[in-house]
Amino acid sequence: MWDKTKAWFKHSVTILWARLVALAGALMAAGMNLLDDQGVRDAIQTALQPQYIPYYVIAIGFVTELARRRTVGKATDADNGIVS
Repeated sequence: MWDKTKAWFKHSVTILWARLVALAGALMAAGMNLLDDQGVRDAIQTALQPQYIPYYVIAIGFVTELARRRTVGKATDADNGIVS
């Protein structure tokens, strides 16, 4: 099962990370109607204060770079027998 899971991400942490970020965005978009509730809005604003958003973006970029560096310098996908 683990091999199938890794194959779904083409054995790439970068692809895994990109899909997690996309999923988080989709979940946030789907949950936008919850923001109409004042209690939910206040809880989110307390947890995700706007002044910290640049740091969240930096953290996402840092994790993305770490995921990409994991495979930099290694053989290409074709050399590893990974088929797209």
